[in-house]
Amino acid sequence: MTAKLNFPDAESAKKLRDKYFQKYHSTAKALAVAEAEGQLPLPEGWPKGKKYFDPNDLSEWWAEHLNFALLGEKDVELIEMLESCPLNMVAFSNGPRKYVLRVLREMGLDHVFPENRVFAVNDVLPTCKPEKEAFEKVFDAIGIKDPSECIMVEDSMKNIRAAKKLGMLTVLIAGLGRLKKNVSNISSNTFAEAAEATKPGDAPDNSDPAVDFCIEHIKELKSILPGLWISNDTLEETRLLGNF
Repeated sequence: MTAKLNFPDAESAKKLRDKYFQKYHSTAKALAVAEAEGQLPLPEGWPKGKKYFDPNDLSEWWAEHLNFALLGEKDVELIEMLESCPLNMVAFSNGPRKYVLRVLREMGLDHVFPENRVFAVNDVLPTCKPEKEAFEKVFDAIGIKDPSECIMVEDSMKNIRAAKKLGMLTVLIAGLGRLKKNVSNISSNTFAEAAEATKPGDAPDNSDPAVDFCIEHIKELKSILPGLWISNDTLEETRLLGNF
């Protein structure tokens, strides 16, 4: 991708990507904005005003070249838990579409999140999470009129705050070991510092008023919100449980 986007080397490509990623938390959005602001090193003679960066190229490259073995083995317990949930679930990612679909397939979650229930950055550009317009595009696509009927499960504080502002119930995934760490200043521990390294200002903070529930791992979701696994016949009870 470095050569395709005409960067002289990987270091200069990463420097530009990181500059914009800090603001947008999406490589595709970052590069799109960088191009719009004249920061991409376009080839000599490239027609003025013609788009050079195509997020589909990034999606293709990531889907074919990244090391998906890092995801580990498929978690059967997680798959079965999510498959048993009667609610309509949507995967919404700031990653490019083909890559997101590959990740879900590698994790065994492609049946839980079929393609028509997967929304990637390609589907909402020129916006992306946590922008309100990005969420609204997803709401429109799945027929949501009232965001308060939705629950946002996220590991990003910026996305959690955006979801809460829209009226959604929020569940923050803090990461393994974080809630067992009895620290008064969450931003000072090593877990938060690791998050800050890639997403400045986005370290998990379960004391934030935008966080309704906080868990370390997605598999804890059923234990804190068992009402989500109630059938549609008793959905009203599910909604009430979600307000506590």
